[in-house]
Amino acid sequence: MKMKKIMATVLAITMLVSTAGIALPVMADDSEGKVFGFCPPTMNNPFFYFIEQNVRETVEANGDTLITVDPQNDSQKQIEQVEDLLTQDIDVLLLCPFDSTAIKPALVSADEKDVPIIVFDTKVVDDEYVTTTVASDNVNAGRVVGEDMAENLEAGSKIAIIYSPAGETDRYRLQGFEEAIADMDYEIVAKLDGKGDTGVSLPLAEDILQANQDLGGFFCCNDQQAIGAVQAIEAANRTGEVLVYGVDGSPEGKAAIAEGTMSGTGAQSPANIGLLAVEAAYKVLAGEEVEKDTVVPTFLINAENVEEYGTDGWQ
Repeated sequence: MKMKKIMATVLAITMLVSTAGIALPVMADDSEGKVFGFCPPTMNNPFFYFIEQNVRETVEANGDTLITVDPQNDSQKQIEQVEDLLTQDIDVLLLCPFDSTAIKPALVSADEKDVPIIVFDTKVVDDEYVTTTVASDNVNAGRVVGEDMAENLEAGSKIAIIYSPAGETDRYRLQGFEEAIADMDYEIVAKLDGKGDTGVSLPLAEDILQANQDLGGFFCCNDQQAIGAVQAIEAANRTGEVLVYGVDGSPEGKAAIAEGTMSGTGAQSPANIGLLAVEAAYKVLAGEEVEKDTVVPTFLINAENVEEYGTDGWQ
């Protein structure tokens, strides 16, 4: 490996440790090795951490190097960190945008440097710059929880939605959910930006519950936001009175379902997303053709089947 690539790896590891508290292994020198850049919206989310670990295992098993950065759910920081990765001579970029539209400058920069972009989990708007996208069927993920809510919450009930409108993923999930409940005449009393984070969604859910004593349910576009709603309901001593649905199928979400504090989740498989994304990256580096879009199936996990999937890990 060229000396600047070695230094790039060390610098990236140092940055990640300081910003996210994650200790990452340093690869040995390999003159034939490839350097992969990995840029999710945040590493403070078990979903992205799990994907990163699966990608890292594959990359390092092949004698290559993975440089991970953490934009911490900051759109401008994500653009800057992609730019920094590009100065470190990465051979391919694995990217999940925080903001599907605002990420364009980073896409343009990668394209100008002829660095192929493998987008995972969340599509970008300007996908002409992207080699391939690996993402869950997010419309279906929202649809299956909407259908389950419709079976368990009477028509005309009040519901609240917590999502992150900056990301294409949440917009697709919301689309599927709204299609599923279209005939239920639910009254949507709030539609707020939880930024995909429990700490943000918790006070939002508390305010919603205080203003709507007869609230029937929450739809949250990921499990972290749903856990915030669960915690708010518990604090208000209303567990069992208000339904809570999320999307992801995270261990924490499944544990809440098993405990009876969360109603269901539109499950996806970060293991498959990571595997398919890194497989696509290696095919591109080998000069092989890849599909423009790879859709990973999603499905419902609720109290009826949560034991099949367990609560200790991802599916």
